[in-house]
Amino acid sequence: MSFLSPLFLVGALAGAVPVALHLFHRRTEPVVSFAAMRFLRRTPVEDSRWRRLRELVLLALRVAAIALLACAFARPYLARANGALDRTATLVLIDTSASLSAPGQVERLRALAADVISSTPPTQSVGVVTFAQSADVVAPLSDNRAGALATAPTLTISGGATHYRGAFARAAEELHDRPGRIVIVTDLQQSGWDAADEAVLPERVNVELRTVPPPPGNLAVAALTVEAGDAVATVQSYFAGDIATHVSFAIDSHTIGTVPVTAPAHGTVDVRFPLAGRRTGALSATVVDRVGYAADDVRYSVLDTNSGPSVLAVSASGREEEFFYLSRALSIGTDKGAFRFRAIGSPAFSDLKSEDLAGVDVLAMLGTRGLDQRGRDLIAGFVRRGGGLLVAAGPQVDPAVLSNVLSGTIHSTLAPRASLSLAFAPEDTRHPVFRLFDGVGTLSSVRFARSSLLTAGEGADVIARYSDGSPALLEEQAGEGRVLVFASDLNHEWNDFPVQPAFVPFVHEALRYLSSVRLAHRDYLVGDLQQATKPGVVTLGRGAQRVAVNVDPREFDPTPIAPETFRAAIGRLHEAAAQRASRVASDHENDQGLWQIALALMVVGLVTEGALGRRLG
Repeated sequence: MSFLSPLFLVGALAGAVPVALHLFHRRTEPVVSFAAMRFLRRTPVEDSRWRRLRELVLLALRVAAIALLACAFARPYLARANGALDRTATLVLIDTSASLSAPGQVERLRALAADVISSTPPTQSVGVVTFAQSADVVAPLSDNRAGALATAPTLTISGGATHYRGAFARAAEELHDRPGRIVIVTDLQQSGWDAADEAVLPERVNVELRTVPPPPGNLAVAALTVEAGDAVATVQSYFAGDIATHVSFAIDSHTIGTVPVTAPAHGTVDVRFPLAGRRTGALSATVVDRVGYAADDVRYSVLDTNSGPSVLAVSASGREEEFFYLSRALSIGTDKGAFRFRAIGSPAFSDLKSEDLAGVDVLAMLGTRGLDQRGRDLIAGFVRRGGGLLVAAGPQVDPAVLSNVLSGTIHSTLAPRASLSLAFAPEDTRHPVFRLFDGVGTLSSVRFARSSLLTAGEGADVIARYSDGSPALLEEQAGEGRVLVFASDLNHEWNDFPVQPAFVPFVHEALRYLSSVRLAHRDYLVGDLQQATKPGVVTLGRGAQRVAVNVDPREFDPTPIAPETFRAAIGRLHEAAAQRASRVASDHENDQGLWQIALALMVVGLVTEGALGRRLG
């Protein structure tokens, strides 16, 4: 049994009061003989042993009443079994992100990992987890040292970004609340902590550091674009002085030219090379860096001509004022990746057939008036076949109709809510929709006068929240497609979002993200696609469209975080775990209501004590 407020149990010491009264106020009456008493008839005297027994019962009832009262105030509950084990464990977290790809670092990583595993006491279980953008258990917790040691020589660098909180969350899940320690082998890259992520770490799990020193500097190809028929590579330097190097350009792995360049200290330089009319193939630019990270020395792009995403907006009547701000936002951009936009009214949309949507990548639902069952089935089928759906739950969207549209497509629900003054912020700044904003950024200035109450269903990911904690934007997977539901409008009726600087990049990134399933011409980062764990060019789906996958720019900077700052962040994870445990305990106590039983027993005890006391008196 556990208690929410165990300090109240101190009140049980008050039970010593009736015990003291019983011990110190006991009196033995003297026998005094009077002359006249001898003429009185003798009467039987109550047996003192039975009287003493009743007194002890009364004493026990009084002490129990005080103890039960203290127990009720302490709010008892029965802790539910969670499968925790008492045997201590050591879990080795190994950083395999792109920032460990400098020369010699992987060898140091393997040596440190092997040393930690072999030095673990034989009384402890050992497990190994590798992490970068995500965390993977490569050796489950076991008493078998050989299995864990076998993973050390095979460690490879994944190319993903460092993500410490995700790694600790996976470690806590693997430990199952058992006591022990986590030994993290890492280079302490500063960009690895993301304050928007949630993770907890049990208080009885200690964290130890084994560090791999970062390189003294790094060169990275930060961008690769095509401008006026030239390939343009942006080289970024993290060295303290100027670095002379050269950049090689290649198409489909065949070098087409090399350009010498001097990268300025902690700066960038653009390197150009003419493509001579080449318009197809996988373009790459490689910088020579013998000291820094190898994973970011090359950047990829796809030259294959491909039109931009096609967006079809569905509004109540199809009039321009219903989608004015959305259409203006999508008209910005004149390159080959520009959006193709058109709008249609709900009644006319219901008359379409599935083949009419063959060239559409994303549906933007802005209004539901006049949308009959044929149109609702058309939307559901479009999403299940890989299309993207953006729902702006504003005044033109009927929650009841929308629920019918999304029934069987996603599990989240929508309902009206009272007027509130709200702001919103991303839940995860690494999500592709918010990556450009570098945290909250300009999103913090957006104000919402009205919004819909969005309830996340099973499998839904809340990727942005309002300032009151309710979901503002959520994502669900439906068949082969994606759905984003925005709990307000995009036409300047319930908020000032369309007149804020953040509106255009938000709309562009959201629609590009939704269209990426069908339209595979965009620059992905390692970790965005399950089939791409390293930089390169990969082919998606049956359409045989190639896409470029590159290292997250956050991995370029080799600046390490101070060990003291890292340990302070671990302390915050411990605090988060304590808060979560407190909430769980409170939920258990509320469900069980044992304090009410304690009070009821106390009342029964007092009633019994009163009745027995009157009889004894």
